[in-house]
Amino acid sequence: MKVLHLTDHYPPAMGGIETHVAALAHRQALRGDDVTVVTSTPEWADGRGSIDVGPVTVKRMHNRRAALDLDVGGYDLVHVHISVVAPFSAPVAAAWSRRGVPTVVTAHSLWNGLGPLPSMAAAVAGLRSAPVRWTAVSQVAAEQLARGLPAGTPVSVLPNAVSVPPRAETPLRRAAEPVRIVSTMRVARRKRPLPLLRVFDQVRRIVEVPTTLTVVGDGPLRARFEREASRRGLDDLVTVTGRVDPPQVQELLAESDLYVAPAVLESFGLAALEARCVGLPVVGRAGTGMRDFIDEGVEGMLCPSDSAVAERVADLVADPALRFRVAEHNRTTATSMTWAHAMLRHDDVYAAARTPLAATARGRTARGRTALGG
Repeated sequence: MKVLHLTDHYPPAMGGIETHVAALAHRQALRGDDVTVVTSTPEWADGRGSIDVGPVTVKRMHNRRAALDLDVGGYDLVHVHISVVAPFSAPVAAAWSRRGVPTVVTAHSLWNGLGPLPSMAAAVAGLRSAPVRWTAVSQVAAEQLARGLPAGTPVSVLPNAVSVPPRAETPLRRAAEPVRIVSTMRVARRKRPLPLLRVFDQVRRIVEVPTTLTVVGDGPLRARFEREASRRGLDDLVTVTGRVDPPQVQELLAESDLYVAPAVLESFGLAALEARCVGLPVVGRAGTGMRDFIDEGVEGMLCPSDSAVAERVADLVADPALRFRVAEHNRTTATSMTWAHAMLRHDDVYAAARTPLAATARGRTARGRTALGG
């Protein structure tokens, strides 16, 4: 199959969307698909450079006009990846889909006051009424997206996936050893690093067991985060690693005892899924995409508030038997969020988008818009 991925977000920029789209495109190419990525991300981003070699063809276009002029008629399918902000992909996808190419759109984000509703963002770009097949990365994201689309519009789930091996064993801490809490994030407002710090401080007040917090990542709020940690007297207990490569991230996870995911706008939770697969109990917020792979009391806990997060983290810190039970389950029980599963789901959605019925509907929509002067 000849597949074209369209995205605002791609390496060398680092984040959940970038990681997933790059991995998906690479795996499709390795199995024999002809895969191209069109992105507005430049070759140098977030302090990193990208060398576009390998099985995936990458076209970096710095303006929409160049993308709109691209001949997409030779592709079997276009897969569009959008988030809260998609100024490049959304309008280009709207135009491409009306050329009759089967088009799948995946929403990778949850929307609220920090960004436009999907209905608003898509309507502005013309994507909301375009002949596309809608998908989202989790059930909660699909439910939210459906509320912003015309009534009855189906929204399928195309989950993210990881390929992370479990650690060799679950660490057993001596009484004097601190329990190691870890969180992987871009240290930015949307990921809520400052509320995480407050949660950690609350945990220390609830239990007397020594604890440390490691934030794996970097971002614009790092300096403020470190100042706040110092103000609270947590300098010796809180560490921000800065950006590290994936193998080192896995090493840090393997050395830790539990993972906290403070974000409330987590459409999927790729970093939390990696921690779960390594073998860490995960504590995060309810109403996020993590509910697709975190069952209460099994893989971890999802909580309605930051205070509840602190209480559940304190439970795990104070109770080594509980912590060990959840950790061992995660270490020894494979998740369903594998790449094998994700690839099958993508193939199913792609096939549905390319059916004669779908093609007829796309053509009917395009003809209708032409007749109306659209």
